[in-house]
Amino acid sequence: MPTCKHPTASPRQLLQYVLRTTCCCILLASITPQASAQTQRLELGRRLKRFEIAWEQASPKQRSESIKPLKQAVNSFFSLQLSQAGQQLDNAWFAVRSTDPPSQTEKTAIAHSLSALPLCAVPETAELRLHLTPFYPLESTLPENTLLQLVLKNRSSETLAEFQCPASTASAGTTWNTGPLPAGDHHIEATLHAENQTIRLPGISISRIPELPQRLEKLKQVAETLRQQALSASPAPDLPPATLAAAATARSEVALLTAASEGRSTEADFPLQDRLLIAEQLAASPRNAAEIIARHKSPQDLWLTLAKGRKSAPVRLRLPADATARPKLPVLFVFHGAGGSENMFFETYGAGRTISEASKRGWLVVAPGQGLLGLSLSVADMLDNLEHFTTIDRSQVMLLGHSMGAAQVMRQMQQDPACARAAAALGGGGRMTTTAAATLTPVRWYVAAGTEDFGRAGAMQLHRSLSNAGVTSEYHDFPNVEHLVIVQAATTDVFRFFDQSLTDADSAR
Repeated sequence: MPTCKHPTASPRQLLQYVLRTTCCCILLASITPQASAQTQRLELGRRLKRFEIAWEQASPKQRSESIKPLKQAVNSFFSLQLSQAGQQLDNAWFAVRSTDPPSQTEKTAIAHSLSALPLCAVPETAELRLHLTPFYPLESTLPENTLLQLVLKNRSSETLAEFQCPASTASAGTTWNTGPLPAGDHHIEATLHAENQTIRLPGISISRIPELPQRLEKLKQVAETLRQQALSASPAPDLPPATLAAAATARSEVALLTAASEGRSTEADFPLQDRLLIAEQLAASPRNAAEIIARHKSPQDLWLTLAKGRKSAPVRLRLPADATARPKLPVLFVFHGAGGSENMFFETYGAGRTISEASKRGWLVVAPGQGLLGLSLSVADMLDNLEHFTTIDRSQVMLLGHSMGAAQVMRQMQQDPACARAAAALGGGGRMTTTAAATLTPVRWYVAAGTEDFGRAGAMQLHRSLSNAGVTSEYHDFPNVEHLVIVQAATTDVFRFFDQSLTDADSAR
């Protein structure tokens, strides 16, 4: 459980926080969309998710033992040593998974990464190119008799194809003749068998899409037509927001699927056929955006690119399962940390538990992607857009941010104090001026950090700034929690805070 107090920060802690924030900016500027960088991001995400699932069930002692490798992983990540970050995440996973140390064979096996290309292709494609490689340098090799076993399944968990080969063959690169596959988004389960041990590797998603090249070309043409309409509008782009968003979404999805079909990695395991279908439907009929979106609700996710004028912002959404049964949806915005994207709260941060908790409450979740310069669209801009896609309750908007995302929550609230009912900042923040903080008195704040969290100094600054200005702010320290885990550790308490904030707001009406 968290402990509550009014904390203080030393000058050294503040300096460390500033330096870490600077590293975040350097990281964002340095990571490029090249295939190797995306592959590393994908592998790090898979390893972090595996760790988070185990952390949820681990004892306090095991969690404490994971702090050192987690801190090392963060240091490696911010210094762009991504393979080393992956190795430390694996060490953290071993710490929380069991009190028994892993065997050398298991450590060697877990270090490996499997690729299966093409991720995206037409159903007639009969082969997958396989390559099993270490994600980071190893002290030993896999035992000579190690076998790689693969099972390809559809969404209904029906087996479509199976394959087995020596791991040494896969390490040299080999081909799996799956035969033609049905259209859809499928999943590969990968297992290594070595010395009477069965070691599960992260799975791989692949998609098979009928007439893929022709559909991508058509979607590209529709997107360009809509873009030209927007550019020629005078005196300023005045197309309906849903039309602008449909055009921007089409361009984004064409770029993603083209890269995947050309053998480049994606940053997460995406349902690429679903994403293409939604982009096609929106581009063909922007006026029916609300009806199209309503068909895709929890546990499905939606990827849109919202737009205002010539500005746009990628977002990942999840509608609650009963979205159409509710008159208006409360909205939770979640802002990721440095080096992340709009997918981070869905894929990690407790293996997506923030998203599932919000969905259970019947809230719409909006995760915007932000870059080095922040967000292209404000919360108010995105709400204006979203009103054309679904019914939302603008009196019940909440903001949640981690690290750099905590700073984004601050920025949005200072720009528009009326944009949200409640705000939560985890593992970051910073000092607000008394004048700026004083405008936020109607908004309730939740601020938290781990006691081992380098962002703790910024969180403490934020809490003090708010409290000194008379803003309702509660601060929580989470013992033996570091920067990567603070969202997962605080999730239950954050939702307690949001629930209470909405209840109090309803009572005051």
